[in-house]
Amino acid sequence: MDDHKPGGDREDAIHSEFPELYEELNSLSVTVEAVSFDGRRIETEHRTFERTIIRLRGQGVTGFGEDVTRSREAHERLRDEGLALPTGNWTIGTFSGALDANFSTQTASRDAPEYLRWAIESAVLDLALKQSGRTLASVLDRTYEPMVFVVSLQLGDPPHIRPVNRFLDADSDIEFKIDVPNTPSDELLSALSDTGAVRVLDLKGQYGSDVGAPADPDLYRRLFETFPNALIEDPAVTDTTRPVLDEYADRVSWDAPITDVESIRNLPWEPTALNIKPCRSGTLESLCRILEYGLQHDVELYGGGMFELDAGRAHSQALASLFYPNGPNDLAPPAYHTYRADKSYPSSPLEPPAQPTGIGWYSR
Repeated sequence: MDDHKPGGDREDAIHSEFPELYEELNSLSVTVEAVSFDGRRIETEHRTFERTIIRLRGQGVTGFGEDVTRSREAHERLRDEGLALPTGNWTIGTFSGALDANFSTQTASRDAPEYLRWAIESAVLDLALKQSGRTLASVLDRTYEPMVFVVSLQLGDPPHIRPVNRFLDADSDIEFKIDVPNTPSDELLSALSDTGAVRVLDLKGQYGSDVGAPADPDLYRRLFETFPNALIEDPAVTDTTRPVLDEYADRVSWDAPITDVESIRNLPWEPTALNIKPCRSGTLESLCRILEYGLQHDVELYGGGMFELDAGRAHSQALASLFYPNGPNDLAPPAYHTYRADKSYPSSPLEPPAQPTGIGWYSR
């Protein structure tokens, strides 16, 4: 596949076909009177996840956001010490500008300050929408649609199909996003393929560490051939894997590298599919530009999760419902974070709430 980068002429020609999403939102008025932080924690089979819920209050309503920072210490420090956020009367745009002035200083020690930045900006948007009595759907003139979701699974060590089968036993229609193990056997891959339920295979080859499957061209080819209908996410692009990836470029999707439009343009080739994780963007404006790019260039979009436990998951579900409801959205309800044989699990697609508020999909 040619290393074609989208040209400015094409962007100019098609830009008018789609709304400028951020311009629809940045003039919304918002009054911020108080902020508070509340912890969330869940223990799974593999690890403990710590999250912080941000509450911004004003005019008798509350906007919510969720910080998905990995560090437990960062969460404890945030809840113990707080964060100096702008209060008073703003617009979405001017509030974000005010954050620019002091945010980097306050979060200098964080590994991923953009995660906290998104938690704040989504809470401000949620608050502004509630204060105006509107939803994200109504402002953008879109409709909340039933959202298809997949269940994200690790297969254990040693890897086994059991985690997949136990969810299929509970719901034979459920579909999956699978983290590819280091050394999957042909038997395991065949068994997974035989389920017909795998929508995405995540190689985690863009994390810049020992995480994920090896950059093995033979493994990559086996995956493309064994799962002819699945997307292969975040491969490592090397001299040895590139020929295979070029051959199957229309089935490659990207996740970890995507932080803004420039990061999309810096991909090895023009993308066919993108995993949208709002927290990687940091700001609402950056997220909107990514969504606009996807709409304008006919990129297949789908939502990704960061093990959100509360508002962050609901906000990502709302975005998926509005922009890519039929994608392989890695946004299963938090009930799927842990497995119990006696537990009831929601079915896909997930219906939107009858009376959404704010960003949507969040009733509080």
